[in-house]
Amino acid sequence: MTMTYQQEQFLQSATGRDAILNLNARHNRAYSAGKRDRWIATFRHSGATYVRDGELFTSLRSGFDGGDGARLVTVDHEIHIDGVNASQRCVALLFAAAYGDTTLRATGTYRDELIFERGDWYFTSRNLAWDVVPSRHPLVM
Repeated sequence: MTMTYQQEQFLQSATGRDAILNLNARHNRAYSAGKRDRWIATFRHSGATYVRDGELFTSLRSGFDGGDGARLVTVDHEIHIDGVNASQRCVALLFAAAYGDTTLRATGTYRDELIFERGDWYFTSRNLAWDVVPSRHPLVM
């Protein structure tokens, strides 16, 4: 049984989205475990960039700041696929575990550009902007 054009496009989009979500999971686990080489492997092999709070890292090694008891989680993924290119926007949650307690350390937003090459998806650019945290919430008394 052959698929219609729309069915093929839907299947390609669904499998691409799934692969990008798995890429995010590998990226987050590598960051949380402090595995710099595994974290770098989620990026395109040459020419990838990483921006954290406006600071550009063309050397991914120098941009890595993972591990240290932090756990990175991404949620609320908005993914757009156009052939072998894709863009993504998602929310980053950074948790810290200390003395048996886990607390939310920071939230932010990733804006990503991705490419499908060598049979998998990779980040070509990843831009992380951490949210500004007020020193005191206005509703806390």
